[in-house]
Amino acid sequence: MRKTRIVCTLGPSSVEVLTLRRLFAAGMDVARLNFSHGDEATHRAAVKAVRQVAQETGRYVALLQDLQGPKIRTGALTEPLVRLSRGHDVTLTSKHVRGDEKTIPVSHQEIISAAQPGDRVLLADGQIELKVRGTHGNGQVTCSVVRGGLLGERKGVAIPGRSLTMPALTAKDKQDLALGAELQFDYVAISFVRSPADVQACREEMERLGWRAPVVAKLEKLQAIRNLRDIIAASDAVMVARGDLGVEMALGEVPAIQKDIINRANRAGVPVITATEMLESMVTSNRPTRAEASDVANAIWDGTDAVMLSQETSTGAHPVEAVRAMSRICLAAENHPAYLRERPVWKEDSLSSAIAHASAQVATEVNARYIIAFTESGATALRVSKSRPPVPVIAASPYGAVLRRTALYAGVIPLEVGMGKDTDDMIDKAVKAAMAQGIVRNGDRVLFIAGVPVGKPGQTNMLKVETIRE
Repeated sequence: MRKTRIVCTLGPSSVEVLTLRRLFAAGMDVARLNFSHGDEATHRAAVKAVRQVAQETGRYVALLQDLQGPKIRTGALTEPLVRLSRGHDVTLTSKHVRGDEKTIPVSHQEIISAAQPGDRVLLADGQIELKVRGTHGNGQVTCSVVRGGLLGERKGVAIPGRSLTMPALTAKDKQDLALGAELQFDYVAISFVRSPADVQACREEMERLGWRAPVVAKLEKLQAIRNLRDIIAASDAVMVARGDLGVEMALGEVPAIQKDIINRANRAGVPVITATEMLESMVTSNRPTRAEASDVANAIWDGTDAVMLSQETSTGAHPVEAVRAMSRICLAAENHPAYLRERPVWKEDSLSSAIAHASAQVATEVNARYIIAFTESGATALRVSKSRPPVPVIAASPYGAVLRRTALYAGVIPLEVGMGKDTDDMIDKAVKAAMAQGIVRNGDRVLFIAGVPVGKPGQTNMLKVETIRE
């Protein structure tokens, strides 16, 4: 089976039920809804469609709400596209005006206030570069165009290296979180994280709404890289958001930072998603480039738990083919010796962690086909996943929300199993459920890990090996 998880961004190309059925069949594990685009009605419809197909297929696909965050964008323009020519002057303003080739409105005053003469200003994810010539104290700065191009509305604006005093959650984010609480997303991703305090602010807002869900910190700011250790410690998962990260720093630095993030996340036992332009050519092409295949494979060999498709599945011409191609690349990478090489793993000073690590070692020595991890919160399944066992991990739980959450854990198969009266009853129910779904077969050697006594969460203290006999 494929171990690496696939996150698919939904959009106009993929929200129809018929297309979703094909995406499920192709291998989508997590459905991402980007709240930078769309409205409440489209998000509600997408959630409903995903849950409908999940119920039809019996799949536990997680729903990820990706908040817009304090993204600074260009404002309204007089034309759909305006040309900024090299050597010409252009004024950036926070005033509500319609822009043209001489004046570009931006969405936040903070970036105008932070700009200093000599600063680089990047527009449209770095495609256009300006240099600040002067500030005027009236909500405007004058710039010269260093690298020109065509600019549209709602394109990103950034000043690399400048720290902006902006709240982690905007008014829109809080409104979107209220919708997320109502629709019960399985994960929440917070954009432009700068410090652990940003993650905590998101948790506090969710608590105010009476909602708990794992928080994914999107790492796309230079400040985040400087606070990486503490952000990983404060987060339930992290995302290497290479798009904005590549704007904040030199492109040549991004691969090394990606490796460092994945390494640190694995050491901390935190799931990590690698994102942005993984199969970008498939927005229009029906097959990826060889460079893209290498990019995906190297992220997997580094130890990423999941890879993400953005435009490829949201607005691209070949969303299903993109997922199929991603799945094939993942399988090929996982079958290479580089995938099995020793890499940093999570080691807590706890009995639960020791049992999880032991299960990976024992599974190898006894030639087990599966590890079945009984879990009430998902923590046991995550610990075993992060121990990088050589065999698939079956997360056995009576709770659908927990099983959906495991859709982000590498190498984990969700299995709904009723609560057992004791250890023997619990194992018996898990074996019957796994055999009914065709996962395990008669004669398979299976390793079980659980907490004893049954029903007492937070303590994994049992490891048992059995050969399945009907």
